[in-house]
Amino acid sequence: MSRIILVRHGQASFGKKEYDRLSSLGRTQARHVGRALAARGVQPSRVISGSMQRQVDTAAALTEAAGWVVPTVADGAWDEYAHGPILTAYKPAYRSMTVMKADLARTLRPIRAFDEMYAVAMDRWVAGDHASDYDEPFEAFGRRVLAGLEAVAEDLGRTETAVVVSSAGAISWVTASALHGGAPVWTRLQRVIANTSVTTLTVGLSGPTLRTFNDTSHLDQHPDLLTLR
Repeated sequence: MSRIILVRHGQASFGKKEYDRLSSLGRTQARHVGRALAARGVQPSRVISGSMQRQVDTAAALTEAAGWVVPTVADGAWDEYAHGPILTAYKPAYRSMTVMKADLARTLRPIRAFDEMYAVAMDRWVAGDHASDYDEPFEAFGRRVLAGLEAVAEDLGRTETAVVVSSAGAISWVTASALHGGAPVWTRLQRVIANTSVTTLTVGLSGPTLRTFNDTSHLDQHPDLLTLR
């Protein structure tokens, strides 16, 4: 069978003005997972990433660390959903970062307050009742990701391996779909997927089959590298 290895990008710059960049820890994580995959004997025929900077940079770092000399391409089908518009569709005033920071600064636990608010905004997006408020409704996001998976699966020759670098939402949707779990399962999965975790599918006559999800065994000896965001 052929194989698709999905790798979540390394830690991005959470809380920074330019979130879509790897942190220094994220670059270390990316190099570490590349070396770990090579040590396992993974020799991909191609490496694919989403088009977001954190995904592209993770793919470059892990490929270099693994010592692979293979074609690497970016495919927007593997991009993450747009976090900002989901939040501002729920609370339009937060188009201004100044307003959002001022609101959060008035709380005792600003990070917790943000997480709770963002969870509500995500639930609104996922429910689909206000699809017209979003450039990419949740259903469209899911179709896009599965189209990307189908394209990779169809392009793989027998016994070939593709490494795909994507994000928590996209990888979790592939997993939830493989489990026939839908949006409720997706919501739970994406909360636990770790940076540079490995999710594996095999591709046979019936299409992709899930084998592993959120494997972080390559970080067992490096607990300081384990992050969720």
